Parts: sequence; C-alpha cells; structure tokens
Amino acid sequence: MSTMDTKDTEQSAPEQVASGDQQKVLIAEDNEVVRKGLINFMNKWGYVAIEAEDGEKARQLLEEDEEIRLAILDWNLPGISSMEVCETIRSYERYIYVLIFSARKSAQEQLTALNGGADDYLIKPSKPSFLRARLGVGKRIIEAMPQATLPAKTKTSTLP
Repeated sequence: MSTMDTKDTEQSAPEQVASGDQQKVLIAEDNEVVRKGLINFMNKWGYVAIEAEDGEKARQLLEEDEEIRLAILDWNLPGISSMEVCETIRSYERYIYVLIFSARKSAQEQLTALNGGADDYLIKPSKPSFLRARLGVGKRIIEAMPQATLPAKTKTSTLP
C-alpha cells in the first residue's frame, strides 16, 4: 500500500533551485518502499534527500550534518523512536523543522507528537501536494530565522 496518493498531480513544474541553495531533508523511514518514494519526491521538488532507516541512523546523520534543517520522521522508527529523535533535535542550537509522517490517525497521537516537539503531523497516505506545502512552510520558517540559528558553516560575519 502506497503512502502517497498519486492521484494528486502537481500542476506546476518543480521549482528550479540552484545547486548551492538546495535544502537538505532527512527522511527517517524504516519501510524502504515508502522511503524511496519520499526521496523521489524530494529530488523532484529540488530538495536533497538524506535517508535513514532507523532512529539511531537519523540521530547520527543530524549530528554529523548541520545543513539538515528539515526532517520527515516516521512515527514507528526501529531503535530510537521518532519522539526520542525529536527530543534530540530540540536540544540543538539550530532549528530543524520536524514533520511526523505516520499512519497513526488518533488525535491523541498527533497531540503527543506536536507536544513532544514536532512542528507538523501528516497522516499516511497523503497527497504529495500536502507534503510539499508543509515542507514549503518549514523552508519559509527556516529562511525567516535570524542568522544566529543557522549552522556555523553558513553564518556570515558582520565584521569589516
């Protein structure tokens, strides 16, 4: 069963992004078919997908690469749970927009994710346009953040 509703077609062409401006997105999903599908969408939309099959790998990638500023986490990650990954993310100085992408539909689970540090929650299956729009929200938030919250590599000096 696919987790993206492919009946929802994109009417506009994918945004063309300069290679230096591509936003990295962590895809933490244990189901390889779903993970590869999400990666295909990220590539189509001009993002750079970084993949993890479990919570430990997700946390490791986030610690190693400060340019990852968007994360899509499956609720049921093996090893370290998505909520534990989210807790780790919130301990960083940099802001990372976190979207939980889950088949769990209950309001209580959604509230648990949002109260646990997630910025958004999207229920599988979902239309690709909803995922794309939510990533766009995350990108706008990140771009609106002051320089102090950006990874050290991208900070610009104001000194002469």
